[in-house]
Amino acid sequence: LITQPPQLYKDENGGEVHVLDAFAYYLKGEADTGTVIRYIFRSGVSGCLPLPGLVNVDASYDGTGCKAYSDHWVSNVIDRQEFLDTLNDTLGFTPKVDFNAGVVAAGEAQIESTVTGNTSGLVTSDPATALADQGQVFLPINNALSPVGHVHWYLEEIGQGIQHAASRVESLPIYVQRANDFRAITGQGFTFLNIPRTYYGLLDVDLLVKNTEAMVSKEEATAIISNLINASLCDDVGAVCQSVCQPAGSKKLDDALGNDLKNKEAVKKVIIHSIYRNLYLMLKDSISEETYLTIVRNQILIDMQGEDVLMQIFTSCVMQRKPGTEAPFLEFIQRLCAVPKDGTTGAIRPGCGGFGIRNFLTLFLSIEVSKAMNDAKNASDVSEENFHKHRVELFTNQLVESNPILNEISECMTLEGDALAKGDTATAATAAVRKEKANQALYECSTKYNTLMKQHRESRATAAASN
Repeated sequence: LITQPPQLYKDENGGEVHVLDAFAYYLKGEADTGTVIRYIFRSGVSGCLPLPGLVNVDASYDGTGCKAYSDHWVSNVIDRQEFLDTLNDTLGFTPKVDFNAGVVAAGEAQIESTVTGNTSGLVTSDPATALADQGQVFLPINNALSPVGHVHWYLEEIGQGIQHAASRVESLPIYVQRANDFRAITGQGFTFLNIPRTYYGLLDVDLLVKNTEAMVSKEEATAIISNLINASLCDDVGAVCQSVCQPAGSKKLDDALGNDLKNKEAVKKVIIHSIYRNLYLMLKDSISEETYLTIVRNQILIDMQGEDVLMQIFTSCVMQRKPGTEAPFLEFIQRLCAVPKDGTTGAIRPGCGGFGIRNFLTLFLSIEVSKAMNDAKNASDVSEENFHKHRVELFTNQLVESNPILNEISECMTLEGDALAKGDTATAATAAVRKEKANQALYECSTKYNTLMKQHRESRATAAASN
């Protein structure tokens, strides 16, 4: 359904722009008037479109800013298939990736998501060209499957609309570090979602014992971790403080390890490596330790499909009406296509690195963790505070258990896709079986935490009723 008849605008040189505005979302066949898609056809027009209210303005930059280019826009809708059909009928967009309920289930909250879009023919080896190209359009679409969780509450509070807009940058670590430094200096700027340290890596007894250079026994490894916890250099789950990489923290680490420990320097390397252990399993030596630590410090998410790397980060809510309410947010990404071991650059394709199947659940869980932490902060009594703190614990535990399963799914998807491209049906079939097994494991993990969260919520309701 269109908002008004097609409009024609002309510029001073005779160029023409035809504009048609149509409603984006629908409810049982009726237009939901909150969001409009604008279709534009231009003829003989260059530069600024001659549309009402638009004027040419000379751009000026401070010389320190980072350029960002649109990558994708994500919608929260009530009927995902209806919006997919609308985009297919009007623009010829076709689904690219599906995220099922097992991948995006946090506690009792469940959603499904589909990435749709056009097919760009761009293939280049020039990173600058790939960064600035706007020929590829991706529109991920979410719908809620449960009466709880971020997407459900977003639709309930705000209605159908854009959940977040994602932009590409040349270097995400530099971009995020600059944003964090700017906020620290000025007190202005957006904040980013808190990502549990368990996402990046933990120190455990096995990691120390199995390291051939450290050469410590199980008893020694247990004592080392205990000493680190007592020195406040490591928390109870094994997340090592990054301060150990700084002069003051390094001295504190030396003191915690003592003077009698053999292979002390090797043990220190293992401890520092544990900070980014999970990332290293994917990227190996393709980036430096300094870059790894920058990624962890700035809470950047990493995913990998084949040789393609995707870096992501999400801001906290923007345009939020008041604390605790739903609101849109922003995403910034860096796509690194085909990163060979020798460091050279291969062919760059639009959308390389995918959409972070490993990170989709991390985002979903992080949103729920942030909400639960805010609820705990604003609790009216100790009982309510403890209730929300346990929600944080359950969400975090789910992330820890899900990470290795998501890694397996991502690897199998890559193997299956590569095999099919080569016509190797046998390898593709083997990968598909592994992928299905991992999907089942993820479903069981999601079901487990769905049950635990439900039990936690119901036990509190029962206690409140008895009082």
